[in-house]
Amino acid sequence: MQHLYSSLVTHYEKALSFQDRVVEHERRCGHILPESEALLEILAENLVEARRSLDRVTHSHH
Repeated sequence: MQHLYSSLVTHYEKALSFQDRVVEHERRCGHILPESEALLEILAENLVEARRSLDRVTHSHH
């Protein structure tokens, strides 16, 4: 289970990083899409939850 959550955290980190670059590019070009910013927020929230789940699983084994 710990490996699953660790993998999930890694995937969210990569997706968040990619989406952050998309939003920054849109800002520089002056074409900010609300959907892009909303997705960035959702990914950030999901990353926080995935990290919490990983912490719970990690600490429950100690």
